[in-house]
Order: sequence, then C-alpha cells, then structure tokens
Amino acid sequence: MHRLVVSLFVFWVAAAHAAEPATNELAIEVLGEELSITHFPADGNRLVIWVAPGYGSHERAWAVAQAFADGGIEVWHVDLADSLFLPKSTTTMRSLDGRHVAALIEAVQARTGKAITLFSRSYGSLPVLRGARLWQLAQRVNAGEDPYLTGAILFSPELYSEIPALGLPPVFDPIVDATNIPLVIFQGGGRNNRWQLGALVERLSTGGAQVYTEILPGVTGIFYEGDTAPATLEAWGTIAPKLIGITALLEKTPTPLAARELTPSESPAGTGLDTRLAVYKGDPNPRPLDLPDYEGGHSHITDFRGKVTVVNFWATWCPPCIEEIPSLNRLRQRMQGKAFDLISVDYAEDRRQVAEFLQKVDVHFPVLLDADGSVSAKWGALVFPSTFVIGPDGKIVYGVNGAIQWDSDEVVEMLEGLL
Repeated sequence: MHRLVVSLFVFWVAAAHAAEPATNELAIEVLGEELSITHFPADGNRLVIWVAPGYGSHERAWAVAQAFADGGIEVWHVDLADSLFLPKSTTTMRSLDGRHVAALIEAVQARTGKAITLFSRSYGSLPVLRGARLWQLAQRVNAGEDPYLTGAILFSPELYSEIPALGLPPVFDPIVDATNIPLVIFQGGGRNNRWQLGALVERLSTGGAQVYTEILPGVTGIFYEGDTAPATLEAWGTIAPKLIGITALLEKTPTPLAARELTPSESPAGTGLDTRLAVYKGDPNPRPLDLPDYEGGHSHITDFRGKVTVVNFWATWCPPCIEEIPSLNRLRQRMQGKAFDLISVDYAEDRRQVAEFLQKVDVHFPVLLDADGSVSAKWGALVFPSTFVIGPDGKIVYGVNGAIQWDSDEVVEMLEGLL
C-alpha cells in the first residue's frame, strides 16, 4: 500500500510539471483592474474558476488543474492577492468583499459560454462565497433559464470572521448564513477546524444551501507540499478523478438565483490571537485527558487539583507551536520543585509523525496524542497553539490563543501567584 501511495504521489507531482506547457497566462479586466489568470484550456462545456487562498505554492494545484483540463474541464486560476498587489495573508482574504469574484464569473461566462464551478480552500472560501452572493444579486435572467453558476467546491474552508477568545465558540462570517448555492466541502481530518464542520454545515443548510461533505482522515493540507503523511498521499492519488465527477454532480443540483439577506454580525469582545496570558472566558471545568503518549504509555487525568497545570495543545506542522517549545522547556525548569505540571497534547497526528519530530526537537515535557482531534475540540482548542492554565482548585484560570514567551518573569509570576 505504501508503495502504491508513493507511486500515485510521484504521478501527480510529474503531472504538475507536465501541466506547465499546457497552460497560458491571460489577463482580464474587471472593475477597472487587471487580474492575472493561469489558464488551463479544455474543449468541454464546463469551467472551474479557482481562487487561490493567498499563500503557499501552486505545485499541487497545477496538477489537479491539469487533471481537470485533461477531463474536459477548463480552469481559470487566479491569485487575487497577487493581482491586486495585496499582502499574501489570511487578513487579506478576510478583507476581500467578493466583488472581483462576482465580476470574474460574469466576464468568464461571457467569454466562454460555459457552466462555471467555483473552487478554493481555506480563507479563499470567504471571497468565493461573497462573490457568489453578489453574482446572484446581479442576475437578470429570463424565466426558466438555467443559471450558469453551478456552485462551489471548498477544501477545509476557514469561514470565521474572528478568532474567538480561548474557550468560546467560533465566530462565523455573516456570509455563512447568507449562502444558498450548492457546495461540496472536503474537510481535512487533521485540520484545526475539523470539529467545527458540523456547526458550519448546520448553518449553511439552515440558509438553504445544499451541502455535500467528505472528511479526509489524517489529512492536514492536501494542497500543501509539506504534508507528506501516508493518509495525505493516499487521498491525493484519488482526488482529481473524484473532483471531475463532483463538477457533474453540482451541475445537476439547482442553484438559486435569489440571494439571501446578509446580516452583519458584531464581533464579541476579546477576539483575535493573544499576545499574553489572559483571564479565561470559557467553561472553567477542564475536560478529562485519557490519551496515549508517543512512547506507548497512557495518561488518564480526571482530577487536576492540588497543583498548577499547564495544558498545551499543538501540532508539528504549526510554526508558532514549535517556536514556543524552548520557552515551555525553560518554564518547566523554572517551576521545578513546585506544585506544577506541564502537559502537551498533539493534535490529530500519528505516532510516527510525532516521534520523528521529537527526534529533531527537544521537548522536555510529556506529549500525549489526540489521534482524531476530538479531545482538543472538547477543550475548545480552535487554533494552535492553544494553552490552558489550571489552578490548584482544578479550575481553568488563564488561557492563551497563540504562542507566547512562557518563561518570562510576567508569566512565571502569574503562575506562582496561583500557588
């Protein structure tokens, strides 16, 4: 099986390089601005507008785009951040109101006459859904005419308007409730938003969207070249033919032309990533930890009373998580001899991945394995790292969304103050 998976991966990497001669660069003007398009031509009557998420490389995307083209589906790939001379960041993608996507849908259809499916991943999903709704608002079609927008395919969509304070539920963007076009969502099982999929689909369905979902177990980022986990390579080997079939499915699913009302939401106080240890705002009762460790042992913790306990949720693919490990090591050293404990929980990675990482990086505290991420979800860890500080009374007192300097005098004084 491993040899087959590697062979499939090599095939798709080769396809990425083979795709280059079959593409051409286009420029199309919308809203008075020129968008640069990487074009994968095809003779069929279907077309994919692929909106890049604003970061990362395109190698795997090119392989799938070429597979679309080989299957008779034309692809227009656009990086809005690049074309609009904006920073490549999640903040940029959150800020795009969808106008360029809506205008591109109309311009491409006028030029090709083809049925159009939108495609994106992660934070690129926000301008895609906003653009689809604006397209609906702009339609003036004759009664009985079929809409040419068939829906959208999204991979692990990040549809939050704000990152909530640690322990509080996510704040979905208003476009979630205002979306009613057909959607196919592929959710990476190793992504930090895996356990929010149920709430997301419920909100979308309530708004009238027909939503098809598939979870990709063990996959963090199927379009991320750095994700070479066996589960990812296996999923990668089958994804292109599957996507070609899905475009046909979406074409048969009716797309409403009437847009839903968009109701702006107010961001609650305390949103965003933390830069320092903060008072915890969620349920103060910690969930049990009944998990194996990477060395084959097991921890069963139901009572955190009698000491100060720091519980750190992280992943090996998370740069801020890795950056704060040395300061966590030093914190443990500074608190030695006191009623203190430090535990870490790795999110949704297998023992081999974690063991290989720990051979390269010194970690001086226990590492437990949350194989499917469900325990992290119960604790309310939405971004990584997420860290909880439990006082001697067994209640969560402090928390932090993001990485901090754990051995700073300020943090140590706060922890010692709990003793």
